[in-house]
Amino acid sequence: MKKLLKILVTIGLVLTLCSMVSSAALGDSLWTEDSGSLYKKQPRDFKVGDLITIIIVEQATASQKASSSNWKNGSLTARPGTGVLKDVVPELKGDWESEYEGTGSTTRGGSLTAKLTVTINEITPEGLLLVEGRQTIKVNNENQILTVKGKIRPEDVSQSNTVYSTYVADAVIEYQGKGTLGETQRPGILTRIFNWIF
Repeated sequence: MKKLLKILVTIGLVLTLCSMVSSAALGDSLWTEDSGSLYKKQPRDFKVGDLITIIIVEQATASQKASSSNWKNGSLTARPGTGVLKDVVPELKGDWESEYEGTGSTTRGGSLTAKLTVTINEITPEGLLLVEGRQTIKVNNENQILTVKGKIRPEDVSQSNTVYSTYVADAVIEYQGKGTLGETQRPGILTRIFNWIF
């Protein structure tokens, strides 16, 4: 009797385990083709009119060097003729030499660090965000105008709603000054006319 009871308990346990395994195998998966990666940050849904803060950290340096050299020499000899002017025109000899050497170099550099909040003006069919923003700061009758526009991928926008300017495609970043200080740094009207003519 005990032996039969052990057999029945064993069969019951085996059947219970089989039913658990089969029900787990038939369960739906938590991951689907539309779920995306578990490790990759999922882009947020943006719409036209939303704001994004761009952190501008730009630094550019360019340099150019050029050098050239040229050397030339020659000689000329003219002997007197045999006619009437043979005693008047003496024998002529001449040598010449010219040498030129030139070097030049130019270096330009600039850096800009700022923050600017831009507006989403359009969302392309590919999902890119077309943004544009402008900021005007007036200090001592001097207007400092910062303008930024370009394209941003939604996945490049951080959770704090910011993106670095290095991730902005086709970026146009302009920083201009208008006012007394900006005018004093421009050449006068006569200087500009002479530069244009000559």
